[in-house]
Amino acid sequence: MYINSKTLQTAPTKAGAIAYIKDDWPGLVLPRDPSNASLEAYNWFRAVETDKPTGDVVTQGQPEQDSEGVWRQTWEVRDYTAEEDAAQLASAKADAQRRVDDEYEAELNAILSDYPNAETKTWDKQESEARAYQADSSAPTPLIDAIATARDMDKAELVQRVIAKADAWIALSGAATGKRQALEDAIASADTFETVEAISW
Repeated sequence: MYINSKTLQTAPTKAGAIAYIKDDWPGLVLPRDPSNASLEAYNWFRAVETDKPTGDVVTQGQPEQDSEGVWRQTWEVRDYTAEEDAAQLASAKADAQRRVDDEYEAELNAILSDYPNAETKTWDKQESEARAYQADSSAPTPLIDAIATARDMDKAELVQRVIAKADAWIALSGAATGKRQALEDAIASADTFETVEAISW
């Protein structure tokens, strides 16, 4: 980076420093790639870049000149304010909830992917008819009847299959839903950024 020793303006690159010089001295002709020594004649000096420190909020400070006349990049470090801490935690919780929800949907969609979407929309009706038939064989079951006829399958066997699949789906989706809700509770009760970041599916 470069700094103007008079105004303390900074430029990230030599080209930026040259642009400032040309603004200050209209009509000035400079070499295509002037040396740093040439720029110093116009009060622009190369500042030694320093490693960025770690901290909550790190911003670049004003370059400072050391006892040997060398300009050096400086940094300002501070902790988050209470408001920033709260905002960081809220943002982390929102990100964690999205991660959990995405994984929850991915797990269930992996099961549903074996079936056409239109068919899954009939599952509730199939189950309700199958359970009604199981309880009372005279119960009306128009959807089950249509499926059994099209498949040339015994109605009682189809009812058993529908109920078995429904029970399996209830167990799998229930476990996944319970896991998602437990993680949702963990996210809500977490009081540190690190705790939230550690929560995953």
